[in-house]
Amino acid sequence: MPPEASDTECTSPEGAESAPGAGVPFGDTARMGEADFARSAALSIEHAEPPLRVPGYEQEEFLGRGSYGEVWKAIDSNSGREVAIKFYNHRGGIDWSHMTREVEKLQYLFSDRHVVQLFDVGWDADPPYYVMEYMGYGSLEDRLREGPMSVAEAVRIIRDVAVGLGHAHDKGILHCDLKPGNIMMDQDGKPRLADFGQARLKHEQAPALGTMFYMAPEQADLAAVPDARWDVYALGAMLYRMITGELPFLTDEVSHELSSQGSLETMLKSYSNLAADHEKPSAHRLHPDVDKQLAEIIDKCLEFDPHRRCRNVQSFLNALEQREARKRQRPMLLLGLVGPGLVVGMMAVAAWFVFRTTLSTASTHLLRRTLESNELAATSIAGRFSLEVDKRWRILEQSSSHPPLADWLAADPGEFRSEFQQWLDGQMAYWNSQFSERTAASYWFVLDRQGRVRALSPGAENLIGSYFGHREYFHGQGRELGPTDPVPEMISAPHRSNIFRSQPENELAVAFSVPIRDAAGKPLGIIAMEARMGNFAEFEGSRNQLSVLVDLKNDQVGRRGLVVEHPALDRDRLTSESVYLSAAQLGEFQTLLDAAGAPGENENAGYGGSTKMGYLDPVAEQGDTEPWMASVAPVKVQRGDDAVLDTDWAIVVQERMGETLAPLSRLGSLFLYSVLVALLLTTAVIGAMWWLVLLAVNSPGKLRALKFWGRTTTLRSQTSLSASMRSADRIE
Repeated sequence: MPPEASDTECTSPEGAESAPGAGVPFGDTARMGEADFARSAALSIEHAEPPLRVPGYEQEEFLGRGSYGEVWKAIDSNSGREVAIKFYNHRGGIDWSHMTREVEKLQYLFSDRHVVQLFDVGWDADPPYYVMEYMGYGSLEDRLREGPMSVAEAVRIIRDVAVGLGHAHDKGILHCDLKPGNIMMDQDGKPRLADFGQARLKHEQAPALGTMFYMAPEQADLAAVPDARWDVYALGAMLYRMITGELPFLTDEVSHELSSQGSLETMLKSYSNLAADHEKPSAHRLHPDVDKQLAEIIDKCLEFDPHRRCRNVQSFLNALEQREARKRQRPMLLLGLVGPGLVVGMMAVAAWFVFRTTLSTASTHLLRRTLESNELAATSIAGRFSLEVDKRWRILEQSSSHPPLADWLAADPGEFRSEFQQWLDGQMAYWNSQFSERTAASYWFVLDRQGRVRALSPGAENLIGSYFGHREYFHGQGRELGPTDPVPEMISAPHRSNIFRSQPENELAVAFSVPIRDAAGKPLGIIAMEARMGNFAEFEGSRNQLSVLVDLKNDQVGRRGLVVEHPALDRDRLTSESVYLSAAQLGEFQTLLDAAGAPGENENAGYGGSTKMGYLDPVAEQGDTEPWMASVAPVKVQRGDDAVLDTDWAIVVQERMGETLAPLSRLGSLFLYSVLVALLLTTAVIGAMWWLVLLAVNSPGKLRALKFWGRTTTLRSQTSLSASMRSADRIE
């Protein structure tokens, strides 16, 4: 039986520490991506007939084949609905037990709208098969390959998944292999649970291995007893990835650590200790749309200790519902706070002097808060941008460690050319798939230590063997050398080049390069990728903020202060002109960066921001001299615990001062209007009081008539009340 669940709710107490689980992909279920569909189409030609004609189904179409057998799409002859028929070509072994377990669990969950439905089973057929609902809209994994979701969409989907999982748990079924590849999406974008091949009944004692990085740490024990909290951990890991685009604990270091283990047992043991040996995941807490309560829910699901984790799926759902309830209460709370404030404000503006003082104070505070917000935004964007730079360096470093690369560079340029080119093409295609089309690399290339091109992707035979050792991305000297100058020393560390014009498009581009070394550390050459600027960072401001990327390094023509990315610079303008900071602005930038931790002066300074009032936008139209507030933060890449590489890029978050103060100007007009209304109301009240006074003095009879009418109205009310009470007594 599973260990007794604690009474811990799925909300972390203030200050409680989390110890989430970890892992690498293990035993992933096959998924149908674009390449898989293309392969299925080709296989459909080879497999014109299914292994067995299942009665009642027609128009079979081959979908795919795996180690267990084949999957065919078909049409139910009676209902006309599309179904998927999975044939198991082997009656014995793991595949057969996988089928029996999956069918058994699906039978328990028949008619549950949160689960892919089972329609028919052919136990005695040859080969055996089962018929299930066809889900033609892909899996959650297919959706996540496009990138992270919005927080609202992720929470909506994970809630539906948890509801379906809760239904399964209520019927005694633990999924034990919950992951995006096992969540199918229907035509309404609703998730459906699938692949119960690893599922266990609550009373079963047999262990079940899931997929690493979704599997709870204690599940990696081959002697572990299935527990509902395994699925809770997987919910947290899925939600973490849906929001951040990353898996908890998945880093190059961890992946290498797990893959280097000699056996399954040692790999599982290493995996189960990840949470204790590494820092807990925190990317979700850096997401701007993740509130504190949602972050605590994720942390609670990813607790290393199962007794501190959400004790069951219902606790997870309750925590989500509590979060939604608090969000619904916020408008009323805000109204309760703002209402009295408005009343006090109306009273405060009764005097002109108080009004002017209040407005001046509010302006000062608004500017200060805006400056702090802009500094924080600049620092945050610089941090995210540095991660993009570091990601490209890490990709190149990983590629530079390819074992045959040293042999290829040491050999004659004519040898291994096709293998070299094929490998480089594959690297570029694979890694570009990890980026959006706008931020993917334009070129990958490898230069030997003599500065000559050994491979280029996309391929260009006329450039193979050409000398590019004079280019700054090869030697890293901060300027271009002459083609006839002696071959310089190549870079010894990851490097980003100066900005240059890429031909023939004449677009601004940058190259990222890393050295290639043999096992003894001898330099063999460099591997580099070129990326177009203008959309490389994919960041932009909000409201009236603008986010700008400025290059403080000499560009190809030897000038500093190039505006590389700016919302007002479209691609056509970037290809036709270069916009630079003026000498005065460049000096201001240097002063601001000195205050924030200037590039090159303090390599361990980390990130910081500094602000300039009265800044003029270099991309502003002619005649536009409206001042801006500009916050500047350097882009530095943290590599290791102590190493910080400066990119000589700076992020500028700028905001128009006039637009920032515009709400206060409108508020001033509203205050003046309120004063007039208050004066009118005060005049009306005073006028009414004076009318009563005058009426009492000049016409006492009319005043007595008013008093008599008031007493009559009161008596009628009392009589009605007494009659109601007598009626109630009679009823009793």
